[in-house]
Amino acid sequence: MLKFDIQKSFTHKQTGQNRELHFKAQVNLSGVCAIFGDSGAGKTTLLRCLVGLEPCTGAIQFSNKTWLSTDSKQLLPTEKRRIGVVFQEPRLFPHLNVQQNLQLAVNKAGHAGFSIEQLADKLGFSELLSHQTTQLSGGQKQRVAIARALLTDPQLLVMDEPLSSLDQGSKQLLLPFIKAISQQIPILYITHSEQELFYLSRHMLLVNDGKIEASGEPQQLFLNSDLSLIKFAHQGLILNVLVKGYDQSEGLIKGCLELQTLYVSAESQPDSEQIQVKINSRDVIVALQPIVGSSLLNCLSVTVEEVHMDAQKAVILTLQLGEQYMYAYITLRSFNKLQLAVGSHVYAHVKTMSIVN
Repeated sequence: MLKFDIQKSFTHKQTGQNRELHFKAQVNLSGVCAIFGDSGAGKTTLLRCLVGLEPCTGAIQFSNKTWLSTDSKQLLPTEKRRIGVVFQEPRLFPHLNVQQNLQLAVNKAGHAGFSIEQLADKLGFSELLSHQTTQLSGGQKQRVAIARALLTDPQLLVMDEPLSSLDQGSKQLLLPFIKAISQQIPILYITHSEQELFYLSRHMLLVNDGKIEASGEPQQLFLNSDLSLIKFAHQGLILNVLVKGYDQSEGLIKGCLELQTLYVSAESQPDSEQIQVKINSRDVIVALQPIVGSSLLNCLSVTVEEVHMDAQKAVILTLQLGEQYMYAYITLRSFNKLQLAVGSHVYAHVKTMSIVN
């Protein structure tokens, strides 16, 4: 359990204005807890305060142990909190090779649940142990940085956008590893990526304007029109799809989305039984009947769960498919013409080529 109620005051360097941040939440840490929000919302400041790298006032407790209490004048130093930290930049020592960088973490911890050789093998850099860090690519450096954090024997791992500057290949290697590690060590994970958010986490903290706006399961928060996340409605939602087959000649995955068929364009056979797809709300055509005699492959039977009008007087429909949801973004004229309302049963048609796999 992580519980905090902290305040941070500072003067903005460019504007000279004073800013007051107040973060309050209670999180039952298990797996990955994502920290999501706009740039400048205060995500990194929150993480640095929790780690102890940024001075703040208030109280922080982790696993019933007090890390900070201004009232009782208690402050546990960062090095005694047993936190592994991975920044956006790897921050390796350039004068040491990979093995030596990792050995420093081993010497500091004394004991860890992993060995250098084990992590080097799992993260694919065994042949680089004798290399200088200046010889490594960005993705290779970040793999070493993650291994170094784990070798400190942390009880909590915090990661500040660790994959934001990496290529797709490095992300495909590291995301499953981070998800697997989170079953052993709880992780606080800052990200701007909805794909990373939905793939890794079952719980998130939404940071907005220097405070915790909400916490909970990601999809439920994205569906809450009262939150600042409503601006992401145009971009659609992430959905989990079971893979039922792959046709190489047509480049199509045949998937199952809440007991309905969904075709997804793909260059190769998926390597897992479940994939995540993103359906942009602007790519959803809403109809009262299935459209026949067209190039559309995907026709999903859905129910209108919620109706929200934006500032442009367009309508965002929240559509329910079993346990999952998707958005449709239509004009007010279309909404009125179809005489839609909460509870209406409609058909959502989606172009296969528009689905992001």
